[in-house]
Amino acid sequence: MKKLLLAGVFKPFGVSDEYGEALCTMELLNNQVTREQGVHSPRSNNPSFGLYIMAENIEVPTTVLDFPSWEEFTKEVREGNYTHIGLSFIAPNVIKAKRMAEYVRKQSPSAIIILGGHGTSIPNVTEIVTCDEVCRGEGVTWMRRYFGENVDKPVLHPVVHSAVKKFVYGAPIISEAGIIITGVGCQNTCRFCATTHKFDKQYTAFLSTGEDVFNACVKTGAALKVSDFALMDENFGKSPRRARELLENMERNGRAFTFSTFSSAETIGKLGIDFLVRLGVKFLWIGVESKANLFDKTKGIDLNVLIADLQNHGITVLASAILFLEHHDKETIHEDIDWAISLESDLLQFMQFGPIPGTRLYKDYDEEGKLLKDIPWPRQHGQDEIWFVHPSFTLKETAEYTKQAFIKKYHTHGPGVINMAHTYLKGYLTMKRLIEDNEKKGMAWDSKTLKYVKAGSPKPDEFLKLRLEAMRQSALEFRPILKSAELYAPNLESAQKARMIAQKFDETFGKKTFMENVMSVAVRALAFVEYIRSQNGVVMRQPPTIRHTWPDRKGKVPQASSENRWVRQREHTPATTTTADV
Repeated sequence: MKKLLLAGVFKPFGVSDEYGEALCTMELLNNQVTREQGVHSPRSNNPSFGLYIMAENIEVPTTVLDFPSWEEFTKEVREGNYTHIGLSFIAPNVIKAKRMAEYVRKQSPSAIIILGGHGTSIPNVTEIVTCDEVCRGEGVTWMRRYFGENVDKPVLHPVVHSAVKKFVYGAPIISEAGIIITGVGCQNTCRFCATTHKFDKQYTAFLSTGEDVFNACVKTGAALKVSDFALMDENFGKSPRRARELLENMERNGRAFTFSTFSSAETIGKLGIDFLVRLGVKFLWIGVESKANLFDKTKGIDLNVLIADLQNHGITVLASAILFLEHHDKETIHEDIDWAISLESDLLQFMQFGPIPGTRLYKDYDEEGKLLKDIPWPRQHGQDEIWFVHPSFTLKETAEYTKQAFIKKYHTHGPGVINMAHTYLKGYLTMKRLIEDNEKKGMAWDSKTLKYVKAGSPKPDEFLKLRLEAMRQSALEFRPILKSAELYAPNLESAQKARMIAQKFDETFGKKTFMENVMSVAVRALAFVEYIRSQNGVVMRQPPTIRHTWPDRKGKVPQASSENRWVRQREHTPATTTTADV
């Protein structure tokens, strides 16, 4: 009988050793968004979502082993009697995958080794990592075809947390969220984008209707007891019909889910901010890239106005800018850094322009001889030195420019968490005024124009009141950290900003409750410990090992193993189609 193990690479992460680099941490925010913000930086780890989707949708008995230690991985291989072992990795972790494959070949020579993930785009990956098969592109279909299963049967969306091991100021973040993978790929075809090229410059909707997305939210929400979700999609609003249907389903059922997702600037303009707020979008990741307007998605758009409008409506904005583009020199790179900071987004990512295997940029630079082949894969992660020849910068300069860009953003606008707190508070106040104004003026939501219009016989907007309550909860989640944000502020301006926001909270919600005071004191105590620990460098917490088993995929619900970190739902809701990489 066939038996499959799907494993991510082994920890520890974020340490410099023979397998990895300190700046490759398995942490999105702390690594490349709130970097250099010390105790103010939120900390979390994202599960390997693709592994769970594949395990959920094949009949072969499967175990997923996510974030294993080396000892846990080797024990699983020794005792699991697996006929097939899939290893998922990105390019900077290829040396870890190499060690894992070598162990599998030695310990279990008859097991078939399957490689998957973005790391498989490395040109000579099969010469680096011992393997028998390479899974490329759409993983569920690939796995089903490989194991001789029906590739056309419905695909089930897994129940998965969006993040685990969540901390800020050394205190555990209590709020939880699920992940909903609505689609992959992007048709904007930026030549440096790994996602675009991995999925052949096409967008594939896994949940093609708003009802599909709603059902996935209901399923995950019931299993994890959450109402907040990350929509994993390069540009969710690119399908306005699906977004409208999602809102209609929520209104019809009285379910005011909230969402964090990605969007391009031009898509936001087409949908309108009123629609996004009513839909429940609370967090948007927007690629602003460069002041030079090199991309169609930002041309003709006043990003300062757009971002401020989103924030005033309670939508946190994470803007993403690129350093070391081909037009950058010692003058224009400072212009772009200052411009990106001037947008005043709550959070700001600086990512290095870099030729990633599989992209058009990589192929072009390889043909032009611009790739530095002596830079090892573990160092090619976009937060240290670049790995290609740039006419205006040395490698050491690129590492320092990147670090200083983050520091400048931090010292200019303060910690990202207090910016988020301010945005959620502003959104609550804006929503409260909107409800009052609509009732006074007899306005109602028009699903055709996506605007509030004069209604003949207006009724109380009960759904908007649900939105107001969700915004209140989002804002209050940040209240216990505001004093710590003030105490550990990087400068006087940031401390004053934290005090101002705390005062606005008091004016809006009244004085803190007994429990809020207790939580605030607890956060301060934990922040002090975290601050002392951080004086010797970044405090690196390793994610917990997650182990799931699917022993029978022929109609029976799998039994959760004792290592499971979340509850599996008793019944599955089919999605239309989905995908994943090993």
